[in-house]
Amino acid sequence: MKAKLTNLRITIRFKWTCFLSLAIFLVFGIFTTLIYTSVGQALLHTEENNVKDTIAAVDSRFNIYPRNLTQAQVQRRLAPPVTRRSLNNEQSKKIISENPEVLYRDSLSKQLARGDLAIVIYDAQRQPLFKIGAIQAKFERPTQAHEIVLKKSTHRSSYLEATAPLYSSHTKKLIGFVKVNNGLRVYHHAFRQLNKKMLLVVIFAILLSIILGYVLTQPLVHRINQINQTMDEINEDPDSQARIPLQKSNDEISDLVGRFNKMLDRLQEYTNQQKEFVEDVSHELRTPVAVLEGHLKMLQRWGKDDPQVLDESITASVSEVDRMKKLIQEMLDLTRAEQIETNYTHETTEANETIHQAYNDFVMLHPDFKINLDDTMPPHTMVQIYRNHLMQVLVILMDNAVKYSSDRKEMNLSVSTEENMLTIAVQDFGVGIAQSDIKRIFDRFYRVDKARSRESGGNGLGLPIAKKIVEMYKGSITAESALGSGTIFRVNLPLVATKKHLLK
Repeated sequence: MKAKLTNLRITIRFKWTCFLSLAIFLVFGIFTTLIYTSVGQALLHTEENNVKDTIAAVDSRFNIYPRNLTQAQVQRRLAPPVTRRSLNNEQSKKIISENPEVLYRDSLSKQLARGDLAIVIYDAQRQPLFKIGAIQAKFERPTQAHEIVLKKSTHRSSYLEATAPLYSSHTKKLIGFVKVNNGLRVYHHAFRQLNKKMLLVVIFAILLSIILGYVLTQPLVHRINQINQTMDEINEDPDSQARIPLQKSNDEISDLVGRFNKMLDRLQEYTNQQKEFVEDVSHELRTPVAVLEGHLKMLQRWGKDDPQVLDESITASVSEVDRMKKLIQEMLDLTRAEQIETNYTHETTEANETIHQAYNDFVMLHPDFKINLDDTMPPHTMVQIYRNHLMQVLVILMDNAVKYSSDRKEMNLSVSTEENMLTIAVQDFGVGIAQSDIKRIFDRFYRVDKARSRESGGNGLGLPIAKKIVEMYKGSITAESALGSGTIFRVNLPLVATKKHLLK
């Protein structure tokens, strides 16, 4: 049984519907309870005022007597003329009990004629002199300061009771007591009607809270279903371009959808890069492997007995192995460049020192080459890029300039800053690139005829690596060229704000 309960699946729609329904019902219940309590207190306060008014009316009627009240005085002040003239005490009491409305003609009459008020009048010795209505004549201690007490009868219904002393207005002596009971007939009738209506309201509130809870959770569940559907499509087809539809709402779900789609785009990009990597490596390694295989088979058949063939085969094989090593290193560099966004995007470098170091290194390595440096950078110019990556981009561009400038051995290197960007330009005066090829020189393994031949030692990965590095740092790289006139590569990288750098 416990295992079944553990495996029981409760949907988020059910959970949120229950939660919202409960929340709405609680709010409604609190509001209704406040109204219910307020109405009850108001009705009870009205009934208490009726009791106070009755006591005040009795007091005003009998406080004219200077001494202890007598039954005759009470009869004279309360009983109607018909009962005083022609009926005995028992008959008058019966008439008063059966027809209380014939007894009262003033404010006290109006109070007692309501039918749910009952009174007992006592003398100063606490002996009952007069009684009207359903009330016990036994005297109980008077309540303090006309205190009104809420009591329960034998029938479990509540009523109000108050006992107060009566004083003479002339002598200020105690002349008697009065006890008043209020059966709360109007109060109970009003609450019975209110309870019936409240029951209907509660049922309506429960139904309304469930409906509202379901309706309010519908958009959330719909968005979750869209996410699940998109994930199912991607699981069925890893190459799927399915994405979660974006909504106009600006909330946490929209943020989640945006991040999820961005994650899918990145995963798709990584998958495509992996496929391209495998395809490119297999394509590029096919030739050197075939060359090595051909030489080894030739040596195995008969070439090992010919010293000249043996020497040529070994030299060619070593050359192909070197080229394979360089190709693998470049592929690794390209893969690392694609991971810059994760590890290096917050790195900064002082451009002055790095660029001058690259310039000095090439001047030393290529003494037969004329390298011109035009530097207009301010001192301590900070650029948003990791130092080794900036050096790698410079080496790639300057190495290409040296490699493809066979006739005029000259290169111009210029650096400047403009509009929060560092601009680097590398110009050579080599064979140049045709306009039909200029857009493809940043593609992997693409080689321009003549200028990008295998004999120059290139694998067609240098410029793709440089482009990937620059773009990962939110920069740009472009090329301008003309056949026979050379090529200019321009690199733009974002600068680091001075204040930001100082804070670091």
